Amino acid sequence: MRDYTVSSYTIAHYGRDYIGYSLKSIASLVDRLYVFYTPHPSHGHKTNIQPIENQHDLSIEVNKVTGLFANPNGKLRWYETDIWNEGQQRDFAVQTLTHDNADLILVVDYDEIWHPHVLDKALNHVWQMNGARNWLINFTHMWRSFNYACKDSNWPVRIIDTRHADGTGYVPKELGDIYHMGYAVTDKVMRYKWECHGHKDELRPNWFEEKWQAWPPVDDCHPTNGKNDEGIGWWNPQPFDKRELPYVLHSHPWFNVDKIE
Repeated sequence: MRDYTVSSYTIAHYGRDYIGYSLKSIASLVDRLYVFYTPHPSHGHKTNIQPIENQHDLSIEVNKVTGLFANPNGKLRWYETDIWNEGQQRDFAVQTLTHDNADLILVVDYDEIWHPHVLDKALNHVWQMNGARNWLINFTHMWRSFNYACKDSNWPVRIIDTRHADGTGYVPKELGDIYHMGYAVTDKVMRYKWECHGHKDELRPNWFEEKWQAWPPVDDCHPTNGKNDEGIGWWNPQPFDKRELPYVLHSHPWFNVDKIE
């Protein structure tokens, strides 16, 4: 029996391709799942392009995959917000979950998928270590399909221990992979993503033509980070055995697609 509570938050503006699978991947280990929907691009740039999805699109997809909307008094909490800034959105989410007495807060973007056994070990590790507020994890990034993956050395905050006011810890890689699906998307989604991306001004010249659209994948394909001093690219897609992906993704319509268009 677990002696602590866990709530997750997901901020969603678009993401119907994965949000249901993301929430389903963690639902068995989370007491409450909060989704904060925003109709506004909030990652640094506004755009005149109409949003490619809306709240109805996302909610329909979440219910189709998880069935959670069938019980409105259950563990899913859905909010519509009017916040334009990503940092303010995340602060608002953390404040909301803290006020709801969550011991641990799991940060889950719409395109992040966990193995339940990996999440279980990660949460227990943070709780037992009891040494910091912000716990960082390292992702495996899927590239244009479920058959290629990239590794990097980035460590974003994904678990917050509300017992502490500060401090940083690292969830050991040995516990297992966590998957980022944000680059296993359609051309339409990727182009919209970069219209409002916080690093839009850093996008490498001709990245869409030379890296994103290249097939088979080419090395050095990260959208903003180029080669290091040793000439090694930040992202270098490698063949990946899709059977290693969390089981929830095995029923995804793109599981057997060679290249997502």
